[in-house]
Amino acid sequence: MLKFLDISQDTTAFPWAKRTPYAGLPAVGTVAVALLIGYLAGHEAAGAIAAGAAYTIGFAVFHETLASRMLSMALATLGIASATLIGSIGADWTVAVLFVIAVAAVNYGLLTSISAAAGWIGQQCAIYVIVSSYFPLGLHFAVGRTAMVLLGGAMQMITYALTDLFQHRKDAGPVEPLAVRFPARIRELWEKLRHEVRITGDTASYTLRLAVTLLFSTAIYRHFHVRNGYWSPMTALLVLKPQWTATLSRGIARFLGTLAGAGVALVLAHTVSYSTPVVFALVVVCAWGCYALQAVNYAVFSLFTTLYIVFLFHFGGFSQTSAAHIRLFNTALGGAIALVMDSCWKLWPAKKVRVGNV
Repeated sequence: MLKFLDISQDTTAFPWAKRTPYAGLPAVGTVAVALLIGYLAGHEAAGAIAAGAAYTIGFAVFHETLASRMLSMALATLGIASATLIGSIGADWTVAVLFVIAVAAVNYGLLTSISAAAGWIGQQCAIYVIVSSYFPLGLHFAVGRTAMVLLGGAMQMITYALTDLFQHRKDAGPVEPLAVRFPARIRELWEKLRHEVRITGDTASYTLRLAVTLLFSTAIYRHFHVRNGYWSPMTALLVLKPQWTATLSRGIARFLGTLAGAGVALVLAHTVSYSTPVVFALVVVCAWGCYALQAVNYAVFSLFTTLYIVFLFHFGGFSQTSAAHIRLFNTALGGAIALVMDSCWKLWPAKKVRVGNV
């Protein structure tokens, strides 16, 4: 029986012991540097793309693969850069977009069966495919956008490599050389992929459900030419979970957090003068809020994420007001599609899969 606590966990629970106010500080610094370089060079949009990639890769500190933060960052950087290039090249053709999004959904679904860190990398790759496939601006743009993603990821890796070096010197303990440690971790990861990827009934059901949901939400926004419609399948990707109650809980938290974030952005838009230094400071503060509260409460995390994206869009030429309205609409659409598809799957296809596995 559906219980209130089951569907409100992501909104009402606040385990403050899980807050991480310091772990993401180096990542915030890299985001700020990327934005500043873009602004000073006169290429604010490029700086925003690099900053966005640095922001994403910064979360690898919370998703270590085989106890190696640098390996997580390297794999995630290569993954999102490849996803950006493929998505951008195929953006002109809806059939191509649907194909690459289906592949990304299957990749994410299978990686979730390995570990949380592997699933996170697959999720970020899917997000970058979804976002980049919205912009049909040709090969030159695809290569340029991919280069900025690689640059942002590389900057974040350098930041944390220097942080690790400083920490090891401070601890004065023996350190295994990176040239030895890194290849060994890659071999371990390959063995893990070979032996631990298992397509069980639950994995297949979730992967198929995810693919169908992303394809449906993508087809809708492309057919109706919804502005910044990629937020719809992206939201569906983030809220859809293997368990229906988890999807409902995450969907509610995502919508409420986005609603609150959009409301705050709209209030600020009418009360604060949005000069570039002010927006720059708001981006940095909101990015820090995301890192600090990512494990505390998903609704609050969504609030800070919404504010971060709305303010970051300033460097891409969007007004904060229009960005807030567009994000709210597409978040509601994507969350609703995910919940409806998950409910339909629960009522019929999921039962069919269980019977077939008996």
